[in-house]
Amino acid sequence: MQQANWHSNRSGKSRVILLVEDHDLYREVVRAALGRYLPEYELLEADCVAAALPVLHSHPVDLMVVDMTLPDGSAIDLVEQCGDFIRQGIKVIVLSSHSSADMLPVLSRGDVHGYVSKEQGLKTLAETITDICRTEVTKPHATGGLTLEKAL
Repeated sequence: MQQANWHSNRSGKSRVILLVEDHDLYREVVRAALGRYLPEYELLEADCVAAALPVLHSHPVDLMVVDMTLPDGSAIDLVEQCGDFIRQGIKVIVLSSHSSADMLPVLSRGDVHGYVSKEQGLKTLAETITDICRTEVTKPHATGGLTLEKAL
């Protein structure tokens, strides 16, 4: 079932994250963790590519956290369908259970700004979100992950 939700714990937040994750329970866990680690962020949610696209058209979004495998496509399918938004500055983090070696083709894309393995935990996701929202330049790291260079 296509679903999109908006969660706001405070008014006047400066950044908006769109979380695209099809597993309801995991999405709830991510929502709770990001609410704790990043209380200054608003959180929008969608459970598939089809539900995410209208959210992008109707709400300002700074960053998308997208599960690699979705019921109606992949994170890359969503990235390719929202290219105009990415060119306008939306950052993309892919979240997956796949190893970074398996994700190398995704990580080498210029329109993907970060990758977090689900096994790394949600604190790592929150740290990656913070880093990416502070940066403008990403550079592939030799191990297949991304290192972030701070904007001058």
